[in-house]
Amino acid sequence: MEKRVEHVHDQLAAFYPEYTAQGNMTRLIYQDPEADKTSSMIDPRQVESVKRALARFYAVDLRAQAEILRRTYHRRILLHFFLPDYRVFVPFKLRESRISGDACYGYVDIDHVARLVPGNKPYVLMRSGERLSLYSSISTARLAYFMGWEIVSDFACAPDELDLVHALTILRGVFAGDSQPKQGPSRKRQAMFSPNK
Repeated sequence: MEKRVEHVHDQLAAFYPEYTAQGNMTRLIYQDPEADKTSSMIDPRQVESVKRALARFYAVDLRAQAEILRRTYHRRILLHFFLPDYRVFVPFKLRESRISGDACYGYVDIDHVARLVPGNKPYVLMRSGERLSLYSSISTARLAYFMGWEIVSDFACAPDELDLVHALTILRGVFAGDSQPKQGPSRKRQAMFSPNK
């Protein structure tokens, strides 16, 4: 059954490219409030079109946001994006392309990631229990995941998440070798590009 991302925008947990009998489409994983579980549907558009449609729904300028993220983190290519409701979507390589130019990366809401599981066949374990196979090294996936938490900390932190931000700040200090971690989070601002702000 087909469903467009606009119909489940606020319940979306992940979306990624998938080859179907009808062609190259996008699998949507979303919280089904009626069934109190995750469900999945196919959006007939390709993954980047779905990403743009989701951004349009929230009035987010993806190009401007990507430029801000590149400048902030000094990274040439950064596929992460975030929405005004504090959700950060992390890119993971979730398939191999059959045709040159086909998208390989899907996006997972960082709050729905339980953990990244290493091994011969690494995967993203979602809080719902679903497993999304990774087609990159586990270290690459972990870097993308950690960058997602950096973005949560710096751009998409709701006021009631200050404890998490503080914990991340302390961990940053520990990894950097600081003997005296900062006492509070170094937040730049809350949820940029919000149409209500």
